[in-house]
Amino acid sequence: MTTQLPGPGAVFLDHVAHFVPEMDAAAAALESCGFRLTPFTAQTNRVDGRAVPAGTGNRCAMLRQGYVELLTHTAETELARQLRERIAHHVGLHLAAFSSADAATEHRHLATSGFTTLPLVDMRRPVATENGSEDARFTIARIANGSMPEGRVQMLTHHTERLVWRDGFLDHPNGAQALTGLWIAANDPMEPADRFTRFSGRPMRKLGEVTTVALDRGALHIARPDYLRDAFGVTPAGALPCFVATQIAVASLAAIEAHVGRAGLPSRGVRLQSEGNAIAATLPEAVGGAMLFHET
Repeated sequence: MTTQLPGPGAVFLDHVAHFVPEMDAAAAALESCGFRLTPFTAQTNRVDGRAVPAGTGNRCAMLRQGYVELLTHTAETELARQLRERIAHHVGLHLAAFSSADAATEHRHLATSGFTTLPLVDMRRPVATENGSEDARFTIARIANGSMPEGRVQMLTHHTERLVWRDGFLDHPNGAQALTGLWIAANDPMEPADRFTRFSGRPMRKLGEVTTVALDRGALHIARPDYLRDAFGVTPAGALPCFVATQIAVASLAAIEAHVGRAGLPSRGVRLQSEGNAIAATLPEAVGGAMLFHET
């Protein structure tokens, strides 16, 4: 078990999510790229002491730092409606989740930073254990739908680390190790950089064509679409600004290149500013988006 949770005052890039219409097809696509996925679970919210369907369910590629989530709808709720609306626009990356030790404190920070906040959410999902089933629990601070044009952006606190990052799901055939970044395409990179700086409480810095908001673990990288196309072969699927690619650290570029090749994904060798040599791969349509793989 690795320590996944941030200490007091720290902010991590916790996970990203692809909104998908067909879970089986999306899961098969990620597995073909060499990821090991958790079983499907439906999510619930705790309201007045009772479980209420969130309207969404997931499968995840749990990494030794962070994770990648596939999210689909399971019931008719407002959250599911928003998810389907995003999927109708395009399948792919629509969620960025950041973690902190105290979601309630972050909730207050977001309100004073100019965001319209929603009530704190007590979210749960069942996890099969040796003793039957236990609930993985999260407190989530969300901002109003539409506050971030890129998609759903939220801050959360984990209460059950052992039920989320479980032995048996952390080792992947493709050698994936850690979620290290999320890329955003924007015609004016300074605009989303300002929003995410206010959201995270972390400063931005510009190096060449890329503006970065570095967190205590992980980072947001923002660039114009022509740079992303020329540097990585990545083309935004949605209206700008939008999430376009996840950055993943792997044990070996040769191993990931072999998996990407067997999966038949369009890919190319690229170079990242901080991490050096990398491989950019366009994910199957069932998942959407792209991944930039670099060595740990």
